[in-house]
Amino acid sequence: MITPNGRFITQNRICLSMSDFHPESWNPMWSVSSILTGLLSFMMDNSPTTGSVTTTPDEKRRLAGASLAFNCKSPIFRKMFPEYVDKYNQQRQAEKCASENVASVTPRKEDNEGTPAAPTKGSRKEDESMGTVNDTRNNQKASNKFPFWLLVLLVSLFGVLMALPLVQL
Repeated sequence: MITPNGRFITQNRICLSMSDFHPESWNPMWSVSSILTGLLSFMMDNSPTTGSVTTTPDEKRRLAGASLAFNCKSPIFRKMFPEYVDKYNQQRQAEKCASENVASVTPRKEDNEGTPAAPTKGSRKEDESMGTVNDTRNNQKASNKFPFWLLVLLVSLFGVLMALPLVQL
């Protein structure tokens, strides 16, 4: 495991029957589907084993939220997944704009009667910059659409792979 996830120790071998920790139990008939199912069930389990750690669900959520930032530091990840690096940079830019906008908002002063004071001269600029943040978020949503043809292709490939054992009968 490379990315901290709260279940396995990073940069350490994992004790699974399908890993290199137990080469004698490797079965070449295992499909990718069965390997991923086994890995998923092991990730959801809390039993201790070689290479595992015990963390709280909140810690696992925190690590999951920070995983993209962690992976974007790796040159190999940056080379293999440039679209995720772009996504991470967009998220950082949006967060930076949002934090600058929050910091630049001046608190409204109240007079003796408890009514808010008139807005300052910079409020129009702040409104425009908030519009820029909203536009950035809308652009991110539009770019996250998954092409329908790719979904059909993936489902078809999955169906063919699952039908291969039946063809041998």
